[in-house]
Amino acid sequence: MRLAMLLGPDLEALTSDPEALKETFEEFHPEDVAELLEDLPASTVTGLVRALPPEMGADLVERLSPDRQEQVIMELRPTVAAGLLAELDPDDRVDLLQELEERDARKLLAQLATDEPEKHEETQELLAFEPESAGGLMTTEYVGLAPDMKLWEAVEEVRRLSRENEAETIHYVYVVGFGDKLLGVISLRDLILADPGQTLADVMSEKVMRVPPETDQEEVARLIARYDLTAMPVVDPQEGMLGVVTVDDVVDVVIEEATEDAQKQGGVVPLEDTYFSTGLVEFVWKRGIWLIVLFLGQLLTATVMEQNRETLLATVELALFIPLIIASGGNAGSQSSTLIIRAMAVGEAKPRDWTRVLARELFIGMALGVILGLMGFARGYFGGGGLDPLSFATAIGASILAIVTLSTMIGSLLPMLIRRVGLDPAVSSTPFIASVVDVLGLIVYFGVARAILAALV
Repeated sequence: MRLAMLLGPDLEALTSDPEALKETFEEFHPEDVAELLEDLPASTVTGLVRALPPEMGADLVERLSPDRQEQVIMELRPTVAAGLLAELDPDDRVDLLQELEERDARKLLAQLATDEPEKHEETQELLAFEPESAGGLMTTEYVGLAPDMKLWEAVEEVRRLSRENEAETIHYVYVVGFGDKLLGVISLRDLILADPGQTLADVMSEKVMRVPPETDQEEVARLIARYDLTAMPVVDPQEGMLGVVTVDDVVDVVIEEATEDAQKQGGVVPLEDTYFSTGLVEFVWKRGIWLIVLFLGQLLTATVMEQNRETLLATVELALFIPLIIASGGNAGSQSSTLIIRAMAVGEAKPRDWTRVLARELFIGMALGVILGLMGFARGYFGGGGLDPLSFATAIGASILAIVTLSTMIGSLLPMLIRRVGLDPAVSSTPFIASVVDVLGLIVYFGVARAILAALV
């Protein structure tokens, strides 16, 4: 922030000398410049973007945060804003328009239709897809060449498309024909090393991983990671090439999905914006709604204790171990749910594997329960007050064994059940699992205690 305030006046002075401003910005990476601009007033950023050549301004704008992008675009004249949009990559252009108010987006699209009809048509096609799908992520700027093209001709075409910024990625050359049908693919490395006199059809690989446009973005990211790709083709039902999803967009998806899952697991409704961009009222609502649900769940623990009041009054020592019992079950259940949620996220486990998971968690839960139960037995043996030490210690140890075993199974199966009904398993968050296990833990604890200490209570 301090660096931005120091350099801000100097940068603003350069707006009157576009050439000097261009030379200054060319010395830095656009990402570093965008980070600096985030801390400057919106009016200053708009002036700088306006003074830069459209292609350089677009390069900066696409690296700004969504809020700052909206501020800059809305302060520009419609013709200037449309020119800037035209220079953005198709997928980034669509993302920016989706962040705007519907009325503002329509106005910019109308200007884009007047100034850049082809860009407008391309944008409208991409806007038809869901934002979090392969179609919403893809770019239409890829290298697609005919199968009968010679390799030396293909190399020249790749060079031309790169110079004119008409291809977002050149790692792969897609072979298309018969109405843009995807026929094969050849990597840039193979294209350069192969005999220049051969055709693309001679050297292409016909085994091309592809996805339909409605594929969820999380699935696209998983497939790109699994097959170690830098781009994923998106095709229509007739195998016609629509575009490609590039790895840089997939990285953003991974970060977005991981952030969303982390917030859900923390018992927070996922935030739309960054921490500091989220309003206080929105924070109170998104955190409060889960706290209210968890609070209502915890009221059940009070109900369970109230129903066992006579047992507690007769054996006060039982109350001393309630925090230990609750913590043991909650911790064990949270461990299981975290492991299973992550395993499902990376494709290691699926809901149909529930029997295998149950068998593993039953064994693990019993093993952990025995270890913790023996520790609880030792503590209970010396903390039973006037009760029979062996009976009281057995009640504590047996309760911990039962609770830990039960908690591990619930913590592992609940996320799978939630996935089975079509919801995000991350909603079975750590606080939620802990609340469920707390209630069940007390029921088990008092049940075991009454059974073992019946003669003493």
